Amino acid sequence: MDIVLGIDGGGTKTVAVVMDGEGRVLGRGQAGSTNWNSVGVESAQANLRAVAGMALESAAATASQLAAICIGASGVDRAEDRTRMQGWLHQLAPQAATAIHNDAVVALAAGTGGDVYGLVLISGTGMIVYGFDRAGRSRRAGGTGALLGDEGSGYAIGAAILSAVLWAADGRGAETALTQAVLEQLGMAQPSDLIPWTYTDTAWERFASLAPQSIHCAQAGDPLALAILERAAQGLAVAVRAVAVGLAMGDAFPLVMAGGLLRPGFYAQMVQNQVIAFAPRVEIIHPQVEPAVGAALLALRETKVRKA
Repeated sequence: MDIVLGIDGGGTKTVAVVMDGEGRVLGRGQAGSTNWNSVGVESAQANLRAVAGMALESAAATASQLAAICIGASGVDRAEDRTRMQGWLHQLAPQAATAIHNDAVVALAAGTGGDVYGLVLISGTGMIVYGFDRAGRSRRAGGTGALLGDEGSGYAIGAAILSAVLWAADGRGAETALTQAVLEQLGMAQPSDLIPWTYTDTAWERFASLAPQSIHCAQAGDPLALAILERAAQGLAVAVRAVAVGLAMGDAFPLVMAGGLLRPGFYAQMVQNQVIAFAPRVEIIHPQVEPAVGAALLALRETKVRKA
């Protein structure tokens, strides 16, 4: 029986699933990050081995049975990074076909059922738009990190929230419900406490953890929170449009919306409305399976290509 391994390698955690030839998930594993930029090379490789082992064990399978492995991960777009990851996958299962993609690609496959056509928009701690046309040409926008213009990311929203709170505190900006919401979340007494919190540790995910407060406050009618989200939604829509235009997709294409901030709801609808303004026939898709399943579907497609 052919089985495949799909891996979603994130900056915080890595998830792997084992899938059979009929597309059924047989096993799953979860471990730490496989992004060596976050945890170092040794830890990243150890986590990759661990997550693969857990998924195979839960599927009552062994690495020697794998026909293909597909991983989607951030930080694998450079040739030297892909070579390193290729070596790791070969060590796991020398006989298996391998595919290495940006993590956005497996998120796209999770939404489309394994079809690599259309666009995927991800907004979590960071953001990225990735797209493929029917000829297999690809284009991306964003994904360059918090300091290089990833408008609409959780980090960018969190940073805007902090600015709004501190501007309100010293009279440069209007009062906002964000102040109380953020202070309560962080267990602080006054806005000035945010200054040492901000500069003590500049890890992107700390800022992104504040982003949901803008949604809560905007839904409650806070104008500053709503303005932050409107700017963020516009930034995401601009990135989607850039990729759609670059691939000549017209106004009708699948758009997979993924990431913690784009689950169906208030903010996701704001983003959707911005996209519909220039692509009225867009098909919005919210994935029903996790990205690791998308990776496994791509691995399964690889086995079918080899047999053809």
